[in-house]
Amino acid sequence: MKPNGTAFAAVALSLLAGSTGVAAAQTSGDAAQRIDADCSAIQNATMALKPIHVAQISGTWRVFAEGDWAAAEETHKSVVFADVWKQGNAPAWVSAHSFNANGDQRAVQLCFRQADGTLERAKQAATAPDLDAAAAETAYFAPDGSVIQKTALFEVNDPAIAKKVADLPFYSVLP
Repeated sequence: MKPNGTAFAAVALSLLAGSTGVAAAQTSGDAAQRIDADCSAIQNATMALKPIHVAQISGTWRVFAEGDWAAAEETHKSVVFADVWKQGNAPAWVSAHSFNANGDQRAVQLCFRQADGTLERAKQAATAPDLDAAAAETAYFAPDGSVIQKTALFEVNDPAIAKKVADLPFYSVLP
């Protein structure tokens, strides 16, 4: 019995398509693991340093000293706070949280590539402590800003996310 060429081609194409999907999933998973490792290394290197504290109050971003930061953080009304850690001269790690008029908190954590200042990973959570919890929504980004992989509820259009270090709303006030 001769194999049917059309059936054989269809099976081969479906196997190829299936394996391509698996390869793509493995590739994005591998990329996410590499990014997590890179961001962990950045976090470990920068957390020993003091962060630069910035806050947006009444629409203006400014740098705060340690004592002033603690007092400002107690306001909890329509304010945005960010801690910025630099690696060399460039911001590498940003942890930001905001409070709306009702006092509800929202937090983001950004990890930037040191080679080109592009966003590598972003996390979103209801509170700053939740950023390190397993329930944090996470997205991984390619250097061109496209999403490699994300969790289901990650908000890609979150205005707190900057795709490049220079796009951070407070970048111009950083020392």
